[in-house]
Amino acid sequence: MKRINILYIVVIGVFFLLMKLNGHYAKHSVTFFGFAENKETQINMSHPVEVQKIHVISGQEVKKGELLLEVSHANVDLKIDKVSYELAELSAKERLWAAELRSTINQMEAEKLNKYNDIQAKIESIQSAMELNKSLVKDLKSVTIATDATESGNNPNQLKINQLKKELTSFVVPLDIEIGKLKTELNALGNPYKVQMQKLENDQKYYQAEQKKLAIVAPTDGLIGNIHVKNAENLSSFATLITFYEENPTLVEGYVHESLILQVALGDEIEVVSSLHPKHKCMGKVVGLGSRIVEVPERLRKITDFKTYGREVLISIPKDNYFLQKEKVVLNVIDSNVPKKSFLSMFQ
Repeated sequence: MKRINILYIVVIGVFFLLMKLNGHYAKHSVTFFGFAENKETQINMSHPVEVQKIHVISGQEVKKGELLLEVSHANVDLKIDKVSYELAELSAKERLWAAELRSTINQMEAEKLNKYNDIQAKIESIQSAMELNKSLVKDLKSVTIATDATESGNNPNQLKINQLKKELTSFVVPLDIEIGKLKTELNALGNPYKVQMQKLENDQKYYQAEQKKLAIVAPTDGLIGNIHVKNAENLSSFATLITFYEENPTLVEGYVHESLILQVALGDEIEVVSSLHPKHKCMGKVVGLGSRIVEVPERLRKITDFKTYGREVLISIPKDNYFLQKEKVVLNVIDSNVPKKSFLSMFQ
């Protein structure tokens, strides 16, 4: 009888020891549930648009850069037309101005050439007369002596030639300076239309870039969600056109029970495991915590008919995973300092 009592005492003692150890280990392991969520992008425009053509349907898989739909923006089209008209008008004025300037330059060049030819003809005429006089009196020594004296500096014909050269220089030099000024003005530095045209060209490039944005393409590989528009429909600024989802979930939305909210913090590592396919798992990190206690969705409750409350937890996961959109997953908080499983679980 005494041996039996001692056995009972030992069993009870071991039971309480196991319960204490289990409580010590188990309190470090936190498990809750969540949904795998594909990143959702709502595509819209910052200005009113009219839908021209829709190229996709809901549920369609698309690749990055693939055309989804085309829209038009009346203001952009009008601005492009206006800038193009002003640019063409300025370009015509510039061509007319440049043509007039070139005409003036050509006229001055012609005047310079005519003056040069006229002076040169007079100089050549005087030089011919001088050569003729030399040939006529070359046999007369006295005349030759006189001629030599005049050629030394007192020859009236030579004085005329020098005077004509000075006249040419005084006419050509100012003309060359004026021609140089006109040619500089003709270049970009002196072009009065160049600055205005450059501004209009920059405006044109900007509006053309805005027009290219009216061809809406897929931001990444993914799936088309809801299409909120119809062909020829006019939409206000920031109205949602298409809902776009990334191909694989990159976020998990979980709910930790209100009694365990202090066990989960920002930056915690979370093991994410498929509830139906335990081999499908990956590691995630807590990137967001709800600011209030909310009702846990029915699908995530242990007892569906019994309402429970908890805190929303957002967990970032890598793109290369096997989870489906809205797939239920099990979330285990990883604590590197203690075992993940409870002590009693080793005997199960």
